[in-house]
Amino acid sequence: MIRVFYKDGMELEWEKNPASLDKGDDKQILWIDLQSPTAEEIKEVEDLYDMEFFTPQEAAEIESTSRYFEDKEIIEANNAFVVLRNQQYVTEQISFIIKNDVLFTLRNADLKAFAETVRKLKTFHNGRIDNAFQIWLLLLETRTDLDADFIESLTRVTNNVSRRLLKQRSTEEEILLRITELQENTILIRQSIVDKQRLASSLLKSNQIDDAEKERLRIIIKDINSLLQHTEFSFERLEYLQDTFLGLVNIEQNQIIKIFTVVTVAFMPPTLVAAIYGMNFDFMPELHWFLGYPFALVLMVCLSFGFLWYFKRKNWL
Repeated sequence: MIRVFYKDGMELEWEKNPASLDKGDDKQILWIDLQSPTAEEIKEVEDLYDMEFFTPQEAAEIESTSRYFEDKEIIEANNAFVVLRNQQYVTEQISFIIKNDVLFTLRNADLKAFAETVRKLKTFHNGRIDNAFQIWLLLLETRTDLDADFIESLTRVTNNVSRRLLKQRSTEEEILLRITELQENTILIRQSIVDKQRLASSLLKSNQIDDAEKERLRIIIKDINSLLQHTEFSFERLEYLQDTFLGLVNIEQNQIIKIFTVVTVAFMPPTLVAAIYGMNFDFMPELHWFLGYPFALVLMVCLSFGFLWYFKRKNWL
C-alpha cells in the first residue's frame, strides 16, 4: 500500500493508493509512505524518483553506511522500531530516504508511530508542515514518546514482579522467566533507542537541515538520553531482582539440606546402638538380659532427642 501526503496550498492532504504519483506543479508531495508494498509498487517509486530502496538484508545491517548515508542529493537511513508481534516484542526495520524534499518510508508492518504521526498531521500540524524534514522529525518525536510509554509499561510490570517476589518470598520458575523476559525487552528497547540516538546525531550534523529543525533534534537527543538512563536503571533493577530470586532459591535449598542433615545426624546414634547390639557376640552382657531390648530402644530414643536438644540449644534449628 502507498500513502501520499502532499501540500495543496496551505493545507496538507493525503491519499491512499493513488492512481498516479504525479500531483502536478500546484501540489507539493512531502511524504510517500510504503507499507508492505508489492515489488511493482517499489519499482514504480524507484523509477519515478530515480532512487533505490534498501533490501531487507541491507536494512538489517549494522554497518554505519547501512544505518545512515548522506550526499548532496539524498539522505538514506535505517532505524529499528520495537513492535508487538505474536505476543512478543521484536524490532521492525524502517527505511527512510529524503530526496528532492520528499520523505520516503518503507516498512513491512502497521506501526503505531506512523498512525500517531498521521493523526497529528491531520489535527494540529495541518498547515504547519513546510518540508519533508519536519515530517521525519515528527516521526522521531512520536516514536520517542512511544518508547517512553513502553519503558513505563516495563517499569509497571517490574514493580508487580518485585512486590510478588519480596512479599510472597516466591521462588516459582515463572517469576525467573518473567524477569528474564523483562531483561530481554529492556535490551531490545535500549538497542532501538541507541539506534535513534545515532540517527538523530547524524541528522544534527547534516548541512541540509535548517537551524530550527536542528534545535528540535537537540531536544529529541536530550529525550533519548533520558530514556537511555532510565533503561540502564531498569536493567540494573532487574539484575537486582534476579539476584534476589537466586538468593531466595539458595536459602530454600539450604533449608532443605539443613533438614536432611538434622535427620541424618539424629538417626546416627540409634544406628550406632543398633549396630553394636546387632553383633551377637557370645560375651555381650545384655544379650540374654530380659530387659535388653527395651533398654536398647530407650537408649536410641534418648540419644536422638539428646542430639535434637543440643542442636536447639545452639540455635541450629
